[in-house]
Amino acid sequence: MEFKLDHIVHFVDRHPLEAANMFIKQDLQAVMGGRHENWGTHNSLCYFSDLAYLEFLAVEDRNKANGSQNPLIHHLLKQPAEGLSQIAIRTDRIEKVKEELDEKGLETGEVIDASRKREDGSLLEWKMLFIQQSDEDCPLPFFIQWNQTDDERKQDLHKNGALTSSNLGVSISNVHYIVKDLNSAVTKWRKYFDLPRGEETVNDEWRARSCAITLPSFKLVFTEASGAGIVQQMLEKKGEGPYLVEFDPPVFKSYYQVFGSMYK
Repeated sequence: MEFKLDHIVHFVDRHPLEAANMFIKQDLQAVMGGRHENWGTHNSLCYFSDLAYLEFLAVEDRNKANGSQNPLIHHLLKQPAEGLSQIAIRTDRIEKVKEELDEKGLETGEVIDASRKREDGSLLEWKMLFIQQSDEDCPLPFFIQWNQTDDERKQDLHKNGALTSSNLGVSISNVHYIVKDLNSAVTKWRKYFDLPRGEETVNDEWRARSCAITLPSFKLVFTEASGAGIVQQMLEKKGEGPYLVEFDPPVFKSYYQVFGSMYK
């Protein structure tokens, strides 16, 4: 199964431009994305090389959000604190991905048609596929298929100013997940997504042990707390899921808190 990072979702309980401004201060381009009118949400976006991006997603109309059938919005409403939430994997064969996941014993929903009205009034459209799981489980990725080709999207993003040369020199290199059981999490992701297992490492300062899975364009790093420290604190505050994104080259000089999660 292809595994190309499309974007990382970071839920914020504030106007999404506040999060975008944290990256603008680092001389990177970040812009308002627009409104998901059927979901009651809006977002800001920060694009990097390979079209991978950060999405800062917030509730704009709680009544609409409460009535939404989108699993991502349900997750937003139930997440106990601001912070990174899920990753989206880009594909150009979403129905085939659904078939492959179903064959592996995962329960998927129907492919969802989605759209966002941008600040200039234009409509952006795509399809989404979610894996059904309980709220307590570490969130598995969802899948997205854009109605434009990658080249068309890149041209469009350059044209509307969302993707600039300052961002093209930066890539998302590592996405870190906090998990309760390291071996169980790594085994599950390897089984479902045909991913190789890396070596385990220990971080005495953070009181944690990790295992990295190397993908073509980035690494997934799963981390389990081994004692009282920052990893255990973040697990207690937000639960299992992504908590840290690293860039190449680093965007921030050190690990930097951005509304419930960490970036470097």
